[in-house]
Amino acid sequence: MDRNPLVHKAKCQHLNDARDVNRCKQLCDLPHAILLRILAFLPTEDAVRTSVLSRRWEYLWTSIPCLVFIEENIDGRMLFRNFVERALLLRDSSSLKAFSLTCKVDSEEYLDGNESRVNLWITAAIRRNVEDLRLHLKLGHGATVYMLPRCIFRCETLRELHLEMNHDLKLPSLVCLTNLKVLTLTGVQFRDDNSVEKLLSCPSLEKLSLYSCEWNLEVLEISAPNLLYLTIVEDVLASGIRNSQVRIHGACIKSFDYFGELFYDYVILSSSSLVEASIGCHHDETEKNIDQGACHLYKLLKAVSNVKQMFLSIEFLEDLDEREDILNLNSLPIFHSLTKLILDDCHVNLESRALLLLLSGCPILKSLEFSGSILVVSKNEDWTLDPMPPCLPLSLKEITIRCFQGTDLELLAVRILLRTAAVLEKMLIHCSRRCSRTFQGNLTEHLNELPTASNQCTIFVKAWAPGIL
Repeated sequence: MDRNPLVHKAKCQHLNDARDVNRCKQLCDLPHAILLRILAFLPTEDAVRTSVLSRRWEYLWTSIPCLVFIEENIDGRMLFRNFVERALLLRDSSSLKAFSLTCKVDSEEYLDGNESRVNLWITAAIRRNVEDLRLHLKLGHGATVYMLPRCIFRCETLRELHLEMNHDLKLPSLVCLTNLKVLTLTGVQFRDDNSVEKLLSCPSLEKLSLYSCEWNLEVLEISAPNLLYLTIVEDVLASGIRNSQVRIHGACIKSFDYFGELFYDYVILSSSSLVEASIGCHHDETEKNIDQGACHLYKLLKAVSNVKQMFLSIEFLEDLDEREDILNLNSLPIFHSLTKLILDDCHVNLESRALLLLLSGCPILKSLEFSGSILVVSKNEDWTLDPMPPCLPLSLKEITIRCFQGTDLELLAVRILLRTAAVLEKMLIHCSRRCSRTFQGNLTEHLNELPTASNQCTIFVKAWAPGIL
Protein backbone atom coordinates (compact mmCIF):
# COMPACT_ATOMS: atom_id res chain seq x y z
CA MET A 1 0.00 0.00 0.00
CA ASP A 2 1.55 3.31 -1.08
CA ARG A 3 1.19 6.42 1.02
CA ASN A 4 -0.92 9.25 -0.43
CA PRO A 5 1.01 12.57 -0.63
CA LEU A 6 -1.94 14.31 1.04
CA VAL A 7 -0.86 12.96 4.39
CA HIS A 8 2.02 15.46 4.39
CA LYS A 9 -0.55 18.11 5.18
CA ALA A 10 -0.97 16.59 8.59
CA LYS A 11 2.50 17.76 9.56
CA CYS A 12 1.40 21.35 9.20
CA GLN A 13 -1.31 20.90 11.79
CA HIS A 14 0.93 20.06 14.75
CA LEU A 15 0.99 22.35 17.77
CA ASN A 16 3.99 22.84 19.99
CA ASP A 17 3.80 19.91 22.46
CA ALA A 18 5.45 22.07 25.10
CA ARG A 19 2.42 24.40 25.23
CA ASP A 20 0.80 24.53 28.65
CA VAL A 21 -2.27 22.29 28.41
CA ASN A 22 -4.04 24.42 31.03
CA ARG A 23 -4.19 27.30 28.54
CA CYS A 24 -6.12 25.27 25.98
CA LYS A 25 -9.69 26.55 25.64
CA GLN A 26 -11.00 23.86 23.33
CA LEU A 27 -10.22 20.29 22.36
CA CYS A 28 -8.42 21.13 19.13
CA ASP A 29 -5.95 23.34 21.04
CA LEU A 30 -4.45 20.32 22.78
CA PRO A 31 -0.98 19.17 21.72
CA HIS A 32 -0.76 16.74 18.83
CA ALA A 33 0.41 13.83 21.00
CA ILE A 34 -2.56 14.17 23.36
CA LEU A 35 -5.06 14.27 20.51
CA LEU A 36 -3.56 11.10 19.05
CA ARG A 37 -3.84 9.52 22.47
CA ILE A 38 -7.55 10.38 22.50
CA LEU A 39 -8.06 8.96 19.01
CA ALA A 40 -6.33 5.75 20.06
CA PHE A 41 -9.28 4.98 22.37
CA LEU A 42 -11.80 5.24 19.54
CA PRO A 43 -12.75 2.48 17.09
CA THR A 44 -10.82 2.99 13.86
CA GLU A 45 -13.97 3.95 11.91
CA ASP A 46 -14.83 6.64 14.45
CA ALA A 47 -11.27 7.93 14.45
CA VAL A 48 -11.42 8.31 10.65
CA ARG A 49 -14.75 10.14 10.91
CA THR A 50 -13.09 12.89 12.96
CA SER A 51 -11.49 14.11 9.72
CA VAL A 52 -14.66 16.12 8.98
CA LEU A 53 -14.46 18.16 12.19
CA SER A 54 -11.98 20.80 11.01
CA ARG A 55 -8.76 21.33 9.11
CA ARG A 56 -6.87 20.48 12.29
CA TRP A 57 -8.54 17.07 12.40
CA GLU A 58 -8.57 16.33 8.68
CA TYR A 59 -5.43 14.19 8.59
CA LEU A 60 -4.79 13.73 12.28
CA TRP A 61 -6.15 10.17 12.23
CA THR A 62 -3.50 9.14 9.69
CA SER A 63 -0.96 9.02 12.54
CA ILE A 64 -2.91 6.94 15.04
CA PRO A 65 -0.72 4.10 16.38
CA CYS A 66 -3.37 1.36 16.25
CA LEU A 67 -5.67 0.18 13.46
CA VAL A 68 -8.55 -2.17 14.27
CA PHE A 69 -10.80 -3.50 11.49
CA ILE A 70 -13.80 -5.73 12.24
CA GLU A 71 -16.06 -7.06 9.51
CA GLU A 72 -19.43 -7.30 11.25
CA ASN A 73 -21.83 -7.31 8.31
CA ILE A 74 -21.15 -9.77 5.49
CA ASP A 75 -23.64 -7.94 3.27
CA GLY A 76 -21.48 -4.85 3.52
CA ARG A 77 -18.29 -6.61 2.50
CA MET A 78 -17.47 -4.25 -0.36
CA LEU A 79 -17.81 -1.23 1.91
CA PHE A 80 -15.57 -2.92 4.48
CA ARG A 81 -12.89 -3.69 1.88
CA ASN A 82 -12.94 -0.14 0.57
CA PHE A 83 -12.71 1.30 4.06
CA VAL A 84 -9.71 -0.87 5.01
CA GLU A 85 -7.84 -0.05 1.82
CA ARG A 86 -8.56 3.67 2.06
CA ALA A 87 -7.42 3.76 5.69
CA LEU A 88 -4.16 1.98 4.83
CA LEU A 89 -3.63 4.11 1.72
CA LEU A 90 -4.01 7.42 3.52
CA ARG A 91 -2.20 6.52 6.71
CA ASP A 92 1.23 8.09 6.99
CA SER A 93 4.44 6.06 6.95
CA SER A 94 5.03 6.11 10.72
CA SER A 95 5.30 2.81 12.56
CA LEU A 96 2.20 0.92 13.68
CA LYS A 97 1.99 -0.15 17.28
CA ALA A 98 -0.92 -2.52 16.66
CA PHE A 99 -2.89 -3.88 13.71
CA SER A 100 -6.01 -5.99 14.29
CA LEU A 101 -8.08 -7.59 11.52
CA THR A 102 -11.26 -9.66 11.91
CA CYS A 103 -12.83 -10.78 8.64
CA LYS A 104 -13.84 -13.65 6.40
CA VAL A 105 -11.55 -14.93 3.66
CA ASP A 106 -13.05 -16.63 0.62
CA SER A 107 -12.49 -16.90 -3.13
CA GLU A 108 -13.73 -13.34 -3.67
CA GLU A 109 -10.81 -11.99 -1.67
CA TYR A 110 -8.22 -13.11 -4.22
CA LEU A 111 -6.71 -10.78 -6.77
CA ASP A 112 -5.12 -12.05 -9.98
CA GLY A 113 -6.09 -15.58 -8.97
CA ASN A 114 -3.31 -15.89 -6.37
CA GLU A 115 -2.73 -12.93 -4.11
CA SER A 116 -5.25 -12.50 -1.31
CA ARG A 117 -6.55 -8.99 -0.72
CA VAL A 118 -6.38 -9.76 3.00
CA ASN A 119 -2.70 -10.60 2.66
CA LEU A 120 -2.06 -7.22 1.04
CA TRP A 121 -3.55 -5.54 4.11
CA ILE A 122 -1.43 -7.64 6.45
CA THR A 123 1.69 -6.94 4.39
CA ALA A 124 0.98 -3.20 4.57
CA ALA A 125 0.95 -3.45 8.37
CA ILE A 126 4.21 -5.44 8.39
CA ARG A 127 5.87 -2.76 6.23
CA ARG A 128 4.95 -0.20 8.86
CA ASN A 129 6.95 -2.12 11.47
CA VAL A 130 3.92 -3.35 13.41
CA GLU A 131 4.60 -4.52 16.95
CA ASP A 132 1.27 -6.17 17.85
CA LEU A 133 -0.50 -8.18 15.11
CA ARG A 134 -3.95 -9.72 15.76
CA LEU A 135 -5.65 -11.75 13.04
CA HIS A 136 -9.04 -13.44 13.35
CA LEU A 137 -9.64 -15.01 9.95
CA LYS A 138 -12.62 -17.19 9.12
CA LEU A 139 -11.93 -19.13 5.94
CA GLY A 140 -14.91 -19.62 3.70
CA HIS A 141 -15.64 -21.32 0.39
CA GLY A 142 -12.79 -21.28 -2.12
CA ALA A 143 -10.11 -20.36 0.42
CA THR A 144 -8.91 -23.89 1.17
CA VAL A 145 -5.40 -23.11 -0.09
CA TYR A 146 -5.05 -19.90 1.91
CA MET A 147 -1.59 -19.11 3.26
CA LEU A 148 -0.59 -16.24 5.49
CA PRO A 149 2.01 -13.90 3.97
CA ARG A 150 5.52 -15.09 4.69
CA CYS A 151 6.65 -11.64 5.78
CA ILE A 152 4.78 -12.18 9.09
CA PHE A 153 7.32 -14.82 10.09
CA ARG A 154 10.31 -12.61 9.26
CA CYS A 155 9.09 -9.41 10.94
CA GLU A 156 11.84 -8.15 13.24
CA THR A 157 9.61 -5.58 14.99
CA LEU A 158 6.83 -8.03 15.87
CA ARG A 159 6.47 -8.43 19.65
CA GLU A 160 2.98 -9.95 19.84
CA LEU A 161 1.21 -12.29 17.40
CA HIS A 162 -2.39 -13.41 18.02
CA LEU A 163 -3.76 -15.70 15.33
CA GLU A 164 -7.21 -17.30 15.19
CA MET A 165 -8.29 -19.21 12.12
CA ASN A 166 -10.13 -22.46 11.33
CA HIS A 167 -7.48 -23.71 8.94
CA ASP A 168 -4.11 -25.42 8.62
CA LEU A 169 -1.21 -23.14 9.43
CA LYS A 170 1.37 -23.50 6.68
CA LEU A 171 4.70 -22.04 7.72
CA PRO A 172 7.62 -21.05 5.50
CA SER A 173 10.91 -22.89 5.82
CA LEU A 174 12.39 -19.88 7.59
CA VAL A 175 10.78 -18.55 10.78
CA CYS A 176 12.77 -15.66 12.22
CA LEU A 177 10.84 -13.74 14.88
CA THR A 178 13.73 -12.63 17.05
CA ASN A 179 11.73 -10.14 19.14
CA LEU A 180 8.43 -12.03 19.51
CA LYS A 181 7.46 -12.16 23.18
CA VAL A 182 3.75 -13.11 23.10
CA LEU A 183 2.19 -15.77 20.83
CA THR A 184 -1.47 -16.83 20.92
CA LEU A 185 -2.85 -19.45 18.53
CA THR A 186 -6.59 -20.28 18.50
CA GLY A 187 -8.24 -23.05 16.46
CA VAL A 188 -5.10 -23.55 14.38
CA GLN A 189 -4.34 -26.98 12.91
CA PHE A 190 -0.90 -28.41 12.22
CA ARG A 191 -0.73 -31.24 9.69
CA ASP A 192 2.27 -33.59 9.72
CA ASP A 193 4.64 -30.67 9.78
CA ASN A 194 7.27 -30.14 12.46
CA SER A 195 7.85 -26.59 11.21
CA VAL A 196 5.37 -25.44 13.87
CA GLU A 197 8.08 -26.17 16.44
CA LYS A 198 10.09 -23.27 14.97
CA LEU A 199 7.22 -20.94 15.76
CA LEU A 200 6.75 -22.35 19.26
CA SER A 201 10.46 -22.01 20.03
CA CYS A 202 11.23 -18.38 19.21
CA PRO A 203 14.26 -17.17 21.21
CA SER A 204 12.54 -14.21 22.94
CA LEU A 205 9.13 -15.84 23.48
CA GLU A 206 7.88 -15.31 27.04
CA LYS A 207 4.15 -16.04 26.86
CA LEU A 208 2.61 -18.83 24.75
CA SER A 209 -1.13 -19.64 24.61
CA LEU A 210 -2.64 -22.50 22.57
CA TYR A 211 -6.45 -22.56 22.44
CA SER A 212 -8.28 -25.46 20.75
CA CYS A 213 -5.33 -26.25 18.50
CA GLU A 214 -4.68 -29.66 16.92
CA TRP A 215 -1.48 -31.26 15.73
CA ASN A 216 -1.08 -34.42 13.74
CA LEU A 217 2.30 -35.21 15.27
CA GLU A 218 3.50 -38.08 17.43
CA VAL A 219 5.68 -35.67 19.41
CA LEU A 220 5.43 -31.88 19.64
CA GLU A 221 8.42 -29.99 21.04
CA ILE A 222 8.02 -26.59 22.73
CA SER A 223 11.47 -25.28 23.51
CA ALA A 224 11.43 -21.47 23.74
CA PRO A 225 14.45 -20.80 26.01
CA ASN A 226 12.90 -17.74 27.72
CA LEU A 227 9.32 -19.00 28.07
CA LEU A 228 7.72 -17.81 31.33
CA TYR A 229 3.97 -18.39 30.89
CA LEU A 230 2.31 -21.28 29.08
CA THR A 231 -1.44 -21.78 28.62
CA ILE A 232 -2.96 -24.78 26.82
CA VAL A 233 -6.71 -25.23 26.36
CA GLU A 234 -7.87 -28.41 24.60
CA ASP A 235 -11.21 -28.66 22.84
CA VAL A 236 -12.96 -31.65 21.31
CA LEU A 237 -10.31 -33.51 19.35
CA ALA A 238 -11.47 -33.84 15.74
CA SER A 239 -8.53 -35.14 13.78
CA GLY A 240 -5.32 -34.85 15.82
CA ILE A 241 -3.43 -37.89 17.10
CA ARG A 242 -4.71 -39.03 20.48
CA ASN A 243 -2.08 -39.80 23.08
CA SER A 244 0.64 -37.88 21.26
CA GLN A 245 3.31 -36.39 23.51
CA VAL A 246 3.89 -32.69 24.12
CA ARG A 247 7.40 -32.07 25.42
CA ILE A 248 7.84 -28.71 27.10
CA HIS A 249 11.38 -27.55 27.77
CA GLY A 250 10.69 -25.14 30.63
CA ALA A 251 13.99 -24.04 32.09
CA CYS A 252 12.53 -20.57 32.89
CA ILE A 253 8.79 -21.30 33.01
CA LYS A 254 6.98 -19.80 36.00
CA SER A 255 3.32 -20.46 35.23
CA PHE A 256 1.55 -23.36 33.49
CA ASP A 257 -2.22 -23.36 32.86
CA TYR A 258 -4.05 -26.32 31.35
CA PHE A 259 -7.74 -27.02 30.68
CA GLY A 260 -9.14 -29.87 28.63
CA GLU A 261 -9.69 -33.62 28.34
CA LEU A 262 -6.04 -34.67 28.55
CA PHE A 263 -5.96 -36.08 25.02
CA TYR A 264 -2.20 -35.53 24.95
CA ASP A 265 0.58 -36.68 27.23
CA TYR A 266 2.31 -33.57 28.62
CA VAL A 267 5.90 -33.73 29.79
CA ILE A 268 7.56 -30.67 31.34
CA LEU A 269 11.33 -30.89 31.38
CA SER A 270 13.49 -28.77 33.71
CA SER A 271 10.51 -27.35 35.64
CA SER A 272 12.43 -26.26 38.75
CA SER A 273 11.45 -22.60 38.20
CA LEU A 274 7.70 -23.33 38.10
CA VAL A 275 5.77 -21.24 40.65
CA GLU A 276 2.09 -21.58 39.68
CA ALA A 277 0.08 -24.28 37.94
CA SER A 278 -3.59 -24.49 37.04
CA ILE A 279 -4.96 -27.85 35.89
CA GLY A 280 -8.61 -28.10 34.92
CA CYS A 281 -9.67 -31.50 33.59
CA HIS A 282 -12.93 -32.79 32.21
CA HIS A 283 -13.82 -35.82 30.09
CA ASP A 284 -16.56 -37.71 28.34
CA GLU A 285 -17.95 -40.85 29.88
CA THR A 286 -16.15 -43.49 27.81
CA GLU A 287 -14.05 -45.83 29.93
CA LYS A 288 -11.14 -45.65 27.50
CA ASN A 289 -10.85 -41.89 27.78
CA ILE A 290 -11.18 -41.99 31.56
CA ASP A 291 -8.29 -44.45 31.88
CA GLN A 292 -6.17 -42.47 29.46
CA GLY A 293 -6.98 -39.20 31.21
CA ALA A 294 -6.15 -40.62 34.63
CA CYS A 295 -2.72 -41.75 33.40
CA HIS A 296 -2.05 -38.40 31.75
CA LEU A 297 -3.12 -36.55 34.89
CA TYR A 298 -0.77 -38.61 37.01
CA LYS A 299 2.13 -37.75 34.70
CA LEU A 300 1.15 -34.08 34.57
CA LEU A 301 1.01 -33.83 38.36
CA LYS A 302 4.51 -35.27 38.51
CA ALA A 303 5.64 -32.72 35.94
CA VAL A 304 4.41 -29.76 38.04
CA SER A 305 5.43 -31.12 41.45
CA ASN A 306 7.76 -28.15 42.05
CA VAL A 307 4.98 -25.54 42.15
CA LYS A 308 4.24 -23.27 45.11
CA GLN A 309 0.60 -22.60 44.21
CA MET A 310 -1.78 -24.90 42.34
CA PHE A 311 -5.37 -24.80 41.10
CA LEU A 312 -6.71 -28.30 40.45
CA SER A 313 -10.02 -29.50 39.07
CA ILE A 314 -10.44 -32.89 40.70
CA GLU A 315 -12.81 -34.65 38.28
CA PHE A 316 -9.93 -36.76 37.00
CA LEU A 317 -8.42 -36.96 40.46
CA GLU A 318 -11.50 -38.86 41.63
CA ASP A 319 -11.06 -41.18 38.63
CA LEU A 320 -7.74 -42.17 40.18
CA ASP A 321 -9.71 -43.78 43.01
CA GLU A 322 -10.45 -46.55 40.53
CA ARG A 323 -6.81 -46.92 39.52
CA GLU A 324 -5.25 -49.07 42.21
CA ASP A 325 -2.21 -49.59 39.98
CA ILE A 326 -1.38 -45.88 40.25
CA LEU A 327 -2.40 -45.24 43.86
CA ASN A 328 -0.82 -48.34 45.35
CA LEU A 329 2.32 -48.89 43.29
CA ASN A 330 3.47 -45.42 42.36
CA SER A 331 1.50 -43.12 44.70
CA LEU A 332 1.00 -39.48 43.82
CA PRO A 333 4.00 -37.13 43.62
CA ILE A 334 5.35 -35.13 46.55
CA PHE A 335 4.81 -31.37 46.28
CA HIS A 336 7.71 -30.23 48.46
CA SER A 337 7.17 -26.49 47.81
CA LEU A 338 3.36 -26.27 47.60
CA THR A 339 1.91 -23.79 50.10
CA LYS A 340 -1.48 -22.99 48.51
CA LEU A 341 -3.89 -25.46 46.89
CA ILE A 342 -7.28 -24.64 45.32
CA LEU A 343 -9.56 -27.61 44.58
CA ASP A 344 -12.26 -26.87 42.01
CA ASP A 345 -15.40 -28.99 41.97
CA CYS A 346 -19.06 -28.57 42.92
CA HIS A 347 -18.76 -31.14 45.70
CA VAL A 348 -15.45 -32.47 47.01
CA ASN A 349 -15.66 -35.80 48.80
CA LEU A 350 -13.31 -35.70 51.77
CA GLU A 351 -13.28 -39.51 51.76
CA SER A 352 -11.64 -39.73 48.33
CA ARG A 353 -8.47 -41.80 48.67
CA ALA A 354 -6.81 -39.96 45.79
CA LEU A 355 -7.58 -36.62 47.48
CA LEU A 356 -6.09 -37.75 50.78
CA LEU A 357 -2.99 -39.08 49.01
CA LEU A 358 -2.66 -35.77 47.17
CA LEU A 359 -2.84 -33.86 50.45
CA SER A 360 -0.40 -36.33 51.99
CA GLY A 361 2.07 -35.26 49.32
CA CYS A 362 1.86 -31.59 50.38
CA PRO A 363 3.98 -31.53 53.58
CA ILE A 364 4.17 -27.72 53.97
CA LEU A 365 0.69 -26.76 52.70
CA LYS A 366 -0.55 -23.61 54.46
CA SER A 367 -3.71 -22.65 52.57
CA LEU A 368 -6.42 -25.02 51.28
CA GLU A 369 -9.38 -23.67 49.31
CA PHE A 370 -12.48 -25.47 48.03
CA SER A 371 -14.16 -23.59 45.15
CA GLY A 372 -17.37 -25.55 45.77
CA SER A 373 -18.49 -27.40 48.87
CA ILE A 374 -16.91 -30.26 50.80
CA LEU A 375 -18.72 -33.22 52.32
CA VAL A 376 -18.45 -36.68 53.85
CA VAL A 377 -20.74 -39.02 51.91
CA SER A 378 -20.73 -41.91 54.37
CA LYS A 379 -22.39 -39.83 57.14
CA ASN A 380 -20.07 -41.57 59.60
CA GLU A 381 -19.50 -39.26 62.58
CA ASP A 382 -16.52 -41.33 63.74
CA TRP A 383 -14.81 -41.39 60.35
CA THR A 384 -11.18 -40.29 60.40
CA LEU A 385 -8.85 -39.33 57.60
CA ASP A 386 -6.99 -42.39 56.33
CA PRO A 387 -4.29 -41.83 55.34
CA MET A 388 -3.83 -38.74 57.52
CA PRO A 389 -2.21 -35.91 55.49
CA PRO A 390 0.70 -34.54 57.59
CA CYS A 391 -0.11 -30.97 56.57
CA LEU A 392 -3.38 -31.00 58.54
CA PRO A 393 -1.88 -31.35 62.02
CA LEU A 394 1.47 -29.67 61.20
CA SER A 395 1.27 -26.80 58.68
CA LEU A 396 -2.26 -25.95 57.43
CA LYS A 397 -3.22 -22.48 58.70
CA GLU A 398 -6.15 -21.47 56.50
CA ILE A 399 -9.16 -23.30 55.01
CA THR A 400 -11.66 -21.61 52.67
CA ILE A 401 -14.98 -23.07 51.49
CA ARG A 402 -16.48 -20.99 48.67
CA CYS A 403 -19.94 -22.50 48.22
CA PHE A 404 -21.31 -23.81 51.49
CA GLN A 405 -24.94 -24.90 51.43
CA GLY A 406 -25.31 -25.96 55.04
CA THR A 407 -26.19 -29.64 54.56
CA ASP A 408 -25.47 -32.27 57.22
CA LEU A 409 -22.83 -33.87 54.97
CA GLU A 410 -21.00 -30.54 54.68
CA LEU A 411 -21.21 -29.84 58.41
CA LEU A 412 -19.73 -33.26 59.10
CA ALA A 413 -16.79 -32.53 56.78
CA VAL A 414 -16.19 -29.20 58.55
CA ARG A 415 -16.25 -30.89 61.97
CA ILE A 416 -13.68 -33.44 60.83
CA LEU A 417 -11.38 -30.75 59.45
CA LEU A 418 -11.66 -28.65 62.61
CA ARG A 419 -10.82 -31.54 64.89
CA THR A 420 -7.84 -32.51 62.70
CA ALA A 421 -6.12 -29.23 61.72
CA ALA A 422 -4.03 -28.62 64.82
CA VAL A 423 -2.39 -25.34 63.76
CA LEU A 424 -5.36 -23.86 61.88
CA GLU A 425 -5.67 -20.10 62.33
CA LYS A 426 -8.61 -19.26 60.07
CA MET A 427 -11.59 -21.00 58.48
CA LEU A 428 -13.54 -18.87 56.02
CA ILE A 429 -16.96 -20.12 54.87
CA HIS A 430 -18.87 -18.41 52.04
CA CYS A 431 -22.55 -19.33 52.17
CA SER A 432 -24.26 -20.11 48.89
CA ARG A 433 -27.67 -18.82 47.85
CA ARG A 434 -29.28 -22.02 49.17
CA CYS A 435 -28.04 -21.28 52.66
CA SER A 436 -30.77 -19.08 54.17
CA ARG A 437 -29.88 -15.93 56.09
CA THR A 438 -31.57 -17.28 59.21
CA PHE A 439 -29.47 -20.43 59.07
CA GLN A 440 -26.31 -18.37 58.45
CA GLY A 441 -26.69 -16.71 61.83
CA ASN A 442 -27.22 -20.03 63.59
CA LEU A 443 -24.35 -21.53 61.59
CA THR A 444 -21.85 -19.05 63.00
CA GLU A 445 -22.89 -19.88 66.55
CA HIS A 446 -22.92 -23.61 65.84
CA LEU A 447 -19.47 -23.69 64.26
CA ASN A 448 -17.90 -21.67 67.04
CA GLU A 449 -19.17 -24.25 69.53
CA LEU A 450 -17.53 -27.16 67.74
CA PRO A 451 -14.39 -28.70 69.27
CA THR A 452 -11.21 -27.71 67.42
CA ALA A 453 -7.72 -29.14 67.51
CA SER A 454 -6.29 -25.62 67.28
CA ASN A 455 -6.64 -23.17 70.14
CA GLN A 456 -6.13 -20.18 67.86
CA CYS A 457 -8.65 -20.89 65.09
CA THR A 458 -11.16 -18.17 64.13
CA ILE A 459 -14.19 -19.09 62.01
CA PHE A 460 -15.68 -16.50 59.65
CA VAL A 461 -19.02 -16.99 57.90
CA LYS A 462 -19.82 -14.71 54.96
CA ALA A 463 -23.42 -14.33 53.84
CA TRP A 464 -24.42 -14.86 50.24
CA ALA A 465 -24.83 -11.69 48.18
CA PRO A 466 -26.06 -11.37 44.56
CA GLY A 467 -23.19 -11.23 42.08
CA ILE A 468 -20.70 -12.79 44.50
CA LEU A 469 -21.67 -16.45 44.66
